[in-house]
Amino acid sequence: MKKLLFVSFIFLHFAMKAQVPTQIINTPGPKYVFVGSLVMADNSSANSQKIIVKILGGGWFNDSNGETNYYISNRAGLSIRQVSLGGSVTTQIPLKAYQNETNIDFYIVPDVNVHSSFAVSSFSYGHGLTPQYVNITQQTAVPVGPDITSIVQINPVITTDGAGRVGIGTITPSEALSVKGKIRAQEIKVELTNWPDYVFADDYKKTSLEDLEKYIRLNKHLPEMPSAKEVEKNGIELGDINKKLLKQQEEFVLHLIEKDKEIKALKKDNEAIRSKLDEIITLLNKNKKKIKYLKTQRK
Repeated sequence: MKKLLFVSFIFLHFAMKAQVPTQIINTPGPKYVFVGSLVMADNSSANSQKIIVKILGGGWFNDSNGETNYYISNRAGLSIRQVSLGGSVTTQIPLKAYQNETNIDFYIVPDVNVHSSFAVSSFSYGHGLTPQYVNITQQTAVPVGPDITSIVQINPVITTDGAGRVGIGTITPSEALSVKGKIRAQEIKVELTNWPDYVFADDYKKTSLEDLEKYIRLNKHLPEMPSAKEVEKNGIELGDINKKLLKQQEEFVLHLIEKDKEIKALKKDNEAIRSKLDEIITLLNKNKKKIKYLKTQRK
């Protein structure tokens, strides 16, 4: 059984390498380019049909660079994953699905104003099926059956563009790295300048507590910090927000040191007043004894 699987893998590997992609000249258009069908029911636990669609070029109008791959499977439900490398994040060739009786037919539908030409290959294989390249065809007529693309979820796995931006879980990376979802890492290092140690300079003027109270009452957040609405809309930049938080913390430390000095001075004054009061009370008590003694002597 292991030998059979190994031979099948070798066959699949060399077959994929041997196939020459079909070139599509997308003028005039629009054109519907057939890339394969799922012919097995998706409610069978034994079902494992898969289609791999590879599109070369088509990333932008005047450049044939870029590659988009779709990985289609209907084992225990339809699953489509998308990987796009080196093209334009705004002009990737979309995949459409049409319900053709019991089959689901897949077409790529390039924009005639953007994708002048590209090349495509598609390979289908699965349980009980003969692994084979799909016969790529093109037509101008709308495919048979209802368009079910809107109910088919295409999950972007990774996207890169010509500017070097990388998207994980998104096809529209706006930064060097854009991630839709959670990130787990052992360490994140952010390189920053102008770290707010200047707060401790002798000539630095910190915000007074009175002014801070007025600002908080008016704005409902700390100075220089974004509001809740701004964070919900734009998110936060970790490096920038950490600098601002540290600045606030350092100012608060200075306020604490200042208040601590004031409290110590008040304690010292209180001790001096208490000592003076004790002297006065002692003197009064002595005078009371003298007055009481004089009264007894008069009698």
